[in-house]
Amino acid sequence: MRITQSMINENFTRNLTQNLKRLGDINDMISSRKKIRRPSDDPVGAAMALKLRRQLTAIEQYNSNAQDALTWMKDTETALANTGNILHRLNELTVQAANGSLTADEREKILYEVKELKDQMLKEANSTSVDRYLFGGYTTDKPPFIKDEDTGKIEANAAETVDGIIEYNLGHSERIPINLIGSEVFEDIFTAVEDFENALETNDSTAISGQILKDIKNSMGTVLKYRAQIGARSNRLEATVLRLDANEVDYLELLSNTEDIDLARMITELKMEESIYRASLSVGARIIQPSLVDFLR
Repeated sequence: MRITQSMINENFTRNLTQNLKRLGDINDMISSRKKIRRPSDDPVGAAMALKLRRQLTAIEQYNSNAQDALTWMKDTETALANTGNILHRLNELTVQAANGSLTADEREKILYEVKELKDQMLKEANSTSVDRYLFGGYTTDKPPFIKDEDTGKIEANAAETVDGIIEYNLGHSERIPINLIGSEVFEDIFTAVEDFENALETNDSTAISGQILKDIKNSMGTVLKYRAQIGARSNRLEATVLRLDANEVDYLELLSNTEDIDLARMITELKMEESIYRASLSVGARIIQPSLVDFLR
């Protein structure tokens, strides 16, 4: 087979173009810090990177859900703690009022404080977290309890609220309830407090020292029970946040290994390709013979 000058020129040009392309690709990788700039660069790696990005997006959403749930739990715990403090004071007043020798003026002072404490407890029962009512079930935009201004009685706002357990998604097939049903927590408590009010108004020391004192203590136990539930859920949420944070770090590392370049290695390859390209140009200048056109210039 006869090797002509045109064949030499053609092969040289093709090889030089390939060398220049490699040089350009490495430059692009260094500029973008990515070794996968388009799916055709590495179809398997590109598919893996997309999968990892979807997983990272999901982890970010789960983490946001967990943080929001933690805020809800903390606000619920605060409301229950305040309610427990109110009940503790009511228990003291119940013991004090059980004394049958109280004067009418002393009973009136206790009754006044009980009414104030009941109003404060109503505020706790209607507590909010980021403008959402904590104890209103599915209806987070309506107060779960209302006070009849004529009778002073506190009732569940049944006409406006819908009881229901709100659950947050924290992962694949992992959900956690975040709310407590207000009627289950507060209804008996308000009944006990209102019975205490009535007994004070009628000077019924027997009822105060008996059933009412028992109901107040039971109410304190109810609040402690729900505080324990909230505490257990909060611990679970905190553990979930730690796990999600660790997962995010792991997936980010995998994503970096999949699509990010090793900068030091790529700079070394760039220098090597630059040397090869310069050498190719130097050799090409020797093997490509001048044409007649060159002589006619």
